[in-house]
Amino acid sequence: MRILPFVLLFAFSLTIYAQTDNNWPQPAGPNGDWTVTTDTKVPTDFSVTMDSNILWKSELPEGGQSGITVWNDRIFLTVMKPIYKIEEGKGVKGSDVLALCIDAKDGRIIWQEELKGSVDSEYMYGFSDSSTPGPVTDGKHVWFYNASGNLSCFDFKGNLVWERTWNPVEELDGIHFPFNKQFEPFIVGDLIVNMETYWEKDGKRVYGWNYLYGIDKSTSKEVWISQDGLTHYNTPFLSKTADGKPAIMIGRGGHHQVPEKPSGYSLIDVKTGKRIWQYETNEGLSLYHATWNKDYAVWYTESENVIHILDSKTGKLLRKISLTENADVSKYDTETGTYVTQRNVDIQKQLGFTIFPAWYTNIIVNDKLFFLCFKEGRYRKNIGPEYTMGRIDLKTGKAEYLEVPVQVDYKEGEKSNIWNTELTTETINIRGLDVSNDKRSRRDGWHWNFNGNPIAINGKIFFTTMLGVVYCIDATTESFDEKAFISINDLGPKGQTWSVNAPSFANGNLYHRTLKHLICIGEK
Repeated sequence: MRILPFVLLFAFSLTIYAQTDNNWPQPAGPNGDWTVTTDTKVPTDFSVTMDSNILWKSELPEGGQSGITVWNDRIFLTVMKPIYKIEEGKGVKGSDVLALCIDAKDGRIIWQEELKGSVDSEYMYGFSDSSTPGPVTDGKHVWFYNASGNLSCFDFKGNLVWERTWNPVEELDGIHFPFNKQFEPFIVGDLIVNMETYWEKDGKRVYGWNYLYGIDKSTSKEVWISQDGLTHYNTPFLSKTADGKPAIMIGRGGHHQVPEKPSGYSLIDVKTGKRIWQYETNEGLSLYHATWNKDYAVWYTESENVIHILDSKTGKLLRKISLTENADVSKYDTETGTYVTQRNVDIQKQLGFTIFPAWYTNIIVNDKLFFLCFKEGRYRKNIGPEYTMGRIDLKTGKAEYLEVPVQVDYKEGEKSNIWNTELTTETINIRGLDVSNDKRSRRDGWHWNFNGNPIAINGKIFFTTMLGVVYCIDATTESFDEKAFISINDLGPKGQTWSVNAPSFANGNLYHRTLKHLICIGEK
């Protein structure tokens, strides 16, 4: 698609959404950083299994992985195109999704529209599918994304305003890439942002690489294409520079020989798409939120036991923080029913573990980084501690780890926690069909999969695992020990619930989803 002259096409606004308690206008929330503060009481204890603090639950026509966007009394999300029959021996794949508009009062579907794509994804793949990117809205229109190559604008009545298509990369230079499209969209001013593959051999950019596309939200026309590329594993992050300029951090580097180089970050000016700075490293990959603010950026590693702290003004490396040295580890003793904390230990030298921050589970609250930790499994040995969350103080460098239960269970109405036990779940849709081809999509979410992104409300972090388990963690405690563990909650019965989704918060309620249901959570 031809790039029109900038001055004729686009009058730029530097507005990032102001927070309101009724709106969650994009997957990363009103502030773009997955965090909000509010005077509204936040539900922290709930159970779908026991119908505790569940205001309503509605069936979804098919499973999906998008974020949940809310504007007043409207909810927007995507699901895969419904499957009604599975032929024996054939995989469940498809490229089309349904865009849904749902009544926030009762979960009723108001309208739905189909977005056709050009590249098949597996259904309920534990590493993303065509429905992964969440919709964005400005309160008048809503933009739905299909990672298989469709971006469509609708008004709130479901009328199509425009449609934009592209061909995502499947294979390049003889290398086939699994369907991993982790881009999360956002809206800033009159721009919506997309990740698209560049298929022009014009020497301006690299053929077959992925780039950010800044798109006029009214016309679908390209305003700019980012100067630097990003891997399709990367989740870009919108924030503001020290002088108040909106900018987007993008990352390169990933598994399966993704081509975009060099590994590291680029900070992209939202107004022009130009690079502000670039950071190059031979440590780590970009399978994380590209977290940054006006002071610093954080680059993550999978096996090097460090995170990189960059000066967000210049992109220069300020320091590396160890994830293993001088750490506190709080583990649950099932015999005594109490936590035991080891303080100031070297996890690698004394316990024999490497810390592997679980992909896409990173969030920063009050200069402290939180994440889930992958456990040992088929793809990586000697990582742990098992079933723990990490907290790193980005100012002091202190590392702390807290074990949490794997699952919650109920027997005769009595709640109990399951500790340190590897579990599985099922990928059965609302019509009783198993819609996943991949055994890895039935794990417990603690090894080699993509869980939903965490969000934080008033310093309370909500993490979700593939089992449909939702943890609520207090980010403000002095020590990251049992006092930080608020609750473990469920989105459905043990072993029968599947989710790789992130919750949203609006209207005083949490909105969450599973393969089968959309759920409204609030105190009754």
